[in-house]
Amino acid sequence: MNIERPLQEQKSMTDATERAFSDIVPIIEPKPKPRTVGLTEIRSPAYSLSQLTGIVEGLGDFIDSVKWTCGTQRLLSRDTVKEINAYLHANAIEVSTGGLIETVLPLGEVAVHRYLEQSKELGFDIVELSSALVSISVQDKVNLVKAVNALGMKAKPEITGWSPGDRGKISADKMIRECEAMVEAGAWKIMIEEDGLFSSGNSANDERDWNRDAVWRIASRIPEDMLYWEASSVTIIRWLLGSFGPDVNIFAGAEDLGYIAAFRAGTFAMNIAAFNG
Repeated sequence: MNIERPLQEQKSMTDATERAFSDIVPIIEPKPKPRTVGLTEIRSPAYSLSQLTGIVEGLGDFIDSVKWTCGTQRLLSRDTVKEINAYLHANAIEVSTGGLIETVLPLGEVAVHRYLEQSKELGFDIVELSSALVSISVQDKVNLVKAVNALGMKAKPEITGWSPGDRGKISADKMIRECEAMVEAGAWKIMIEEDGLFSSGNSANDERDWNRDAVWRIASRIPEDMLYWEASSVTIIRWLLGSFGPDVNIFAGAEDLGYIAAFRAGTFAMNIAAFNG
């Protein structure tokens, strides 16, 4: 039996003068939504609507999109997925499919197109095109970008320095060529996988082992507004913001949202003057 639950009214962004200590501590206020730079996407398993409401009610001003992770949308009813996505939309937050397509790709072209169509029906805005676990050619990824665009959704291909099963030397040139192909194909944004740059096997590396050269080469060739950087630790988040400024786009776990928002605003451990040029 379906139980209709009314959605809460959309929450407008908090007025700057209403924020605590507004007459004492200057901060960089978040730009109005929808934003094109300084984007924050958080990872959430989204088991239920109640799981997300606390995050949205507290720091929703600072969230641009929520990514369903580990294919958890496959575990819930269609009505529940629609309800969660609609709630996020009502709060000016877009919704990403996450990397479920990697499970779909081996099932064939028909399954992929059905997946894209049903993602649209369920209220997803952004389709992540991951290839960290399943090998896919650049041309096939280009075709997927175009297929997503044709359905009126936003394609966000993921670029990684390693091929599935290959942990050899990272090729910044390979990553740049793939990024350029995705931009030309009409990708909305490009997710730069941190594995091989800041981490190995999803475990953060010591800062001394980061591949800063590859990061800077990518950043110098691809427009800043096109890049989303994955960051699995506060240390990586601080480095990205310190290196590229508050307009850098960051994808991280929901548990790090407060740090990202505070660092962007300049309320904690970051230099406001540096952000103001």
